[in-house]
Amino acid sequence: MNNDKTTEVQLEKVRSLLKNFRTAMMITTGDDGHPHARPMGFHADAAFDGTLWFFSARNSPKMHEIGLQKPASLTFQNESDHVYLFIEGSAVEVDDRPKMEALYTPLIRTWFPQGLEDPNLTLIRFDAERIAYWDSPGGMLQLLAAFAKAVVTGTPGKGGESGEVRL
Repeated sequence: MNNDKTTEVQLEKVRSLLKNFRTAMMITTGDDGHPHARPMGFHADAAFDGTLWFFSARNSPKMHEIGLQKPASLTFQNESDHVYLFIEGSAVEVDDRPKMEALYTPLIRTWFPQGLEDPNLTLIRFDAERIAYWDSPGGMLQLLAAFAKAVVTGTPGKGGESGEVRL
């Protein structure tokens, strides 16, 4: 990872934004060359360094697509807070029982009733390469102010903050 101070500041911004989300849309590419998207609950700790973790069924179509080693991406959308992320990177299957134990929550039983003992349970490690973010901390009030500025002055308003991090 680039240890440049600017990158660290931007990465800290991404860490703060990730707290706004519980799920992401994971996009992989199939044999047919078409993208396939599905919602996934994710795990990121406060020291996010570019890696996100997902529990998955070993026999799911997405695991086949991940095995093709094509680029993958994640999208995050929080309408109520006006926060958005798009992450490009790579995904791999990881068989790591200690990591599974560290990330496990009882909610996983919703999809895997046997919990950690389910032989079909596996982990996906997603490593980010590029992260784009958009944040409007003032929400609708900030957007209305930007609209008013544009109407009154004829100058485009700014609805929030955006940036990009390359890892």
